[in-house]
Amino acid sequence: MVSTTLALRVAGKQYSDLLGEIRNSFDSLHASEAAIAQLVIDNPDQVAEMNISQLAAFSDTSVATVVRFSKALGYKGYPDFRMALVGEVSRLNSNSGFISNLDGGITVDDNEAEIIRKIALADSIAIQSTAERLDVPTFKKVVDSWENAKTIGIIGLASSGYVAMDLQLKLNRLSKPAIAWRDAHSALTSISLLGKGDVLVAVSHSGTTLDVVDVMNEFKARGVKIVLITNSHRSVGSSIADLVLYTSARETTFRSGATASRIAQLTVVDCLCVAMAQRNWSETKSALEVSRAAVGSRSGKKTSATSETSKSRSQTKTRTRGGNK
Repeated sequence: MVSTTLALRVAGKQYSDLLGEIRNSFDSLHASEAAIAQLVIDNPDQVAEMNISQLAAFSDTSVATVVRFSKALGYKGYPDFRMALVGEVSRLNSNSGFISNLDGGITVDDNEAEIIRKIALADSIAIQSTAERLDVPTFKKVVDSWENAKTIGIIGLASSGYVAMDLQLKLNRLSKPAIAWRDAHSALTSISLLGKGDVLVAVSHSGTTLDVVDVMNEFKARGVKIVLITNSHRSVGSSIADLVLYTSARETTFRSGATASRIAQLTVVDCLCVAMAQRNWSETKSALEVSRAAVGSRSGKKTSATSETSKSRSQTKTRTRGGNK
């Protein structure tokens, strides 16, 4: 579990892995913005002491580009970004022994204990950073849309497909009709299942996967509300979606994007489903009890519901035998 000292409260908000956020945003940055990003990663201490004009000169860009760079990362402007960077530098200096070698990822020289430690740390940071990155008003709007929808569709490819299936299972257990697709063809041939007032949840780490984008466009044309869970602030998917929830997943050497990104996506899914369940707790409790009873006999565990069912069956059999004597 990540130490609470890893997060430094700055301007009323917590930032636990700013440099990781910047690395994750490289693919969505323009060339001049990426140049600034690289300078920040290479010289965080130095950049933290610069005003906006100094950083523009240092990066051979412009003040306007520095502002765009800051906004691309989700900040209102450079002052907010600089405050976050100051906090990040302070955090790194006070916890250098704890996370400094995480940036280098897992190396060929790491032993088994170091591999376990680094993976656990990276995954913990992904969960914490994702929680910090979630915009609460947008989160609430997503739950509202789910509550009002008759049916929820979910699209996710490759590793995101497992997240889509997990979300479908959770929603179904809450008695909310949901269907998940793991390829574009299946989703498009089922397009008539959703209509105006329904919701399509797209899960895409990059937000640029062509098949996912095509599915989003087709369903949106039918009046379906589009929710996107992604790691990228700037993407084609983000421009299409009505509501976007951002994850924060840092990747390291030897680890594909599937691992940390999936953990971050599952964190968002868990938060949404718990919030959904909380709104209609009495109905949710009943639905969960029914599902537990249905699978209770399969797991070898007896629930009150399964016990009552078994008792009823036993009494029925006894009465039947008595009547045949």
